[in-house]
This record gives sequence, C-alpha cells and structure tokens, in this order.
Amino acid sequence: MQDNEKTEMSVVSILLGTLIAFCVFGVIAYGAYLSSTKSPASLTSTEIPAPVGEALAKIYFDVGSAELPAEAGGAIQTVSDKALASPKRIVLISGFHDPSGDPAQNAELARQRAEAAKEALIAAGVPEAQIRLRKPEVIPGDEDMQEARRVDIRVQ
Repeated sequence: MQDNEKTEMSVVSILLGTLIAFCVFGVIAYGAYLSSTKSPASLTSTEIPAPVGEALAKIYFDVGSAELPAEAGGAIQTVSDKALASPKRIVLISGFHDPSGDPAQNAELARQRAEAAKEALIAAGVPEAQIRLRKPEVIPGDEDMQEARRVDIRVQ
C-alpha cells in the first residue's frame, strides 16, 4: 500500500503544479493583454503617439498671440463631442511655428497655443487625462505662414 500512496501523492503533486503553472500563465497573459489595450487615462505623459490621419480641427491664431480666436468655438465643440463619445481614444494636440526668428520663443508660443486649445477642451468637458500635447513642430519656410500659427487637434 505504501507504493500506491506514493504514486497517488506524485499524481496529486503533478496536477497541483500544473494547475499553478496555468494560473500564473493566465495572470501574465491577462496583464499583457491589459497593457496592450491602454486607455488614455493609463498612458503616461511620455507616451505621446504620432498623429494619424487628417486633423479633426485646425485652429488658426493671430500673429504673436496664443489667445484662442472667437471662431474656434465650433472646432472645440466638434472635438469635444467626438472625444466624449470615444472616451478610450485620446485627443492629440499639435502646435506649429515657422523657422524664422528665435526658435525657442516660437516653440513656446506654439506650446501656449496648444495649451489654450487644451484648456478650452477641458472647459467643454473633455477629461484632462484624455488629452495629449505633442512637442511644437516647425513647418518648412516655404509654407503659408498662416499654417505656422495653427494648432491641429485629432481624436485617435
């Protein structure tokens, strides 16, 4: 009988070990799945995706100004509606500037314009965690200078 009990204990040990291994694998696989389907709120501030497709809205600013133009209200509402209807998507804001003048000053103005758009979206109800700002971008010198005074907004 002693050999029979040892055999039963070996079978139980193997089954228990296998069950534990499957549980550990399942937890690891589930964690990998969750990390591959991050919601905007779980993205870190360093995780800023590249823009995809055409901008949902383009807001053009006056020369030297970061004040949101009055006519931007419709664009902000359009983006807000889309963002609120898609809470797992992010709102990506890109500010632009031209290569002339002081690059640091131009980049700061582009950042302030993007911040103005962000604040308007937050005021319209879009959660701040859903919004990402890209680093200001320089447009080529041969472009229309109005394009250098814009902010593009995407919901992606």
